[in-house]
Amino acid sequence: MKSKIAILCVLALVAGLLVYAGVGLSASAPKATGGVGFTAGGLQRWCEFQVQAVSGDTAKGMLNYHDADGNWYKADLQCLTVVGEFAFFSGPVVKARPEEWVGQWVKIAVKDGGTPGSEGDLIWGTFCTATQGCWCGPRTYPSPKEWFAVESGNLVVH
Repeated sequence: MKSKIAILCVLALVAGLLVYAGVGLSASAPKATGGVGFTAGGLQRWCEFQVQAVSGDTAKGMLNYHDADGNWYKADLQCLTVVGEFAFFSGPVVKARPEEWVGQWVKIAVKDGGTPGSEGDLIWGTFCTATQGCWCGPRTYPSPKEWFAVESGNLVVH
């Protein structure tokens, strides 16, 4: 009888651990991904990004940007905040043409329009210096004043 009770206790413990692990694994960290084309300032631009939260606002990801004038940069994304359908992320530029952009930080805001494809998706971005004003750490996240409509591709905020 004691062996049956011991077996039941072990099974209950294993079942409890499986439920606990399942709950812990089911919630994924906030992230934003996309490959989009848009026009800003009369210039055609393209941007690809993948960024996922690691802890709090700290994130890991990358962004590749290029435009019709031949300018381009790669950024190491380090910060992310997701608020509903919006994602705000930033990081330092690590490679670029022109080279003067290297070392500056870029901050990007995106809105997931919710439909497959680009309809309703919006993007905005600018350079900033160091982390000052670059959305790292807890603070409020005002929406940019001027959004650019995504004309091709898709972005997703989860």
